[in-house]
Amino acid sequence: MTYREMYDLAVRNLAPKQHSDGFSSGSVSAVLEGANGKYYCGVNLDLYCGLGFCAERSAAAAMVLDGETVIRRVVCVGEDLRLWTPCGSCREFISLLSPENRNTAFLVELQGERTVRLADLLPLPWQG
Repeated sequence: MTYREMYDLAVRNLAPKQHSDGFSSGSVSAVLEGANGKYYCGVNLDLYCGLGFCAERSAAAAMVLDGETVIRRVVCVGEDLRLWTPCGSCREFISLLSPENRNTAFLVELQGERTVRLADLLPLPWQG
């Protein structure tokens, strides 16, 4: 799948919805390519109490359920159709799934397919 196809899939999965006074979802969509060659999709879940999670972690949960922990590429799109880079929590989360994920490429510009590696977004990983 090309980056354009990943982007288009992420856009198709956008489905902003207000479920209740304290819960909304679908305003951010992510597509991850696992090292196994499969693609995993996820959307954000926003709970007003702060217990929600990002689209990248939603997609990563599906990937881990499938037995994969290494991510090759990520495309993340907001409801404004602009590309997003991962928040600090997602950067750390992805880095902890596998040391190989420091090489994960995040699409930052569709035209020209410019990417940035997780290692460049998170130069000093957390030491536990």
